[in-house]
Amino acid sequence: MKHVCPRCDVPLLVLQFQRVDVDFCNHCHGLWLDAGELEELLTRTGAHANDPFLGFQRQTGRLPAGRQHLCPRCDEPLWEIQVQHPGAPPLTLDKCPRGHGLWFDANELERLLAMFPPRCEAAKTINYLHELFSTQLHTTKEVKQ
Repeated sequence: MKHVCPRCDVPLLVLQFQRVDVDFCNHCHGLWLDAGELEELLTRTGAHANDPFLGFQRQTGRLPAGRQHLCPRCDEPLWEIQVQHPGAPPLTLDKCPRGHGLWFDANELERLLAMFPPRCEAAKTINYLHELFSTQLHTTKEVKQ
């Protein structure tokens, strides 16, 4: 079954980050992480995935007003959850109500990782994502030309 972007309704590409499959939208540059993949990505890039900050994922969330975006796994409307961090604007993420995973609009994963306490070493994951996406986006642009 082909999974589609919750924002664009186009098929998602499967990219592999450090042996973690991530669904990527080549149109809006959003990405879907299945349950547990955020922690796996952090671990595989040398960051610490056991930080209590990751508890934001347990929020119940709420259905947003207006257009509802659907989970790429089960087609349930995604809930919005808020991630708060002192000194940073709140970050709204989309979460499957059945626990299938999280949707990150373009740059939201980087914004989330920047909120992690320095002891988590999430900067390693940010650097890895920059490297991967600069390569992926460059390759995609070449193919389109």
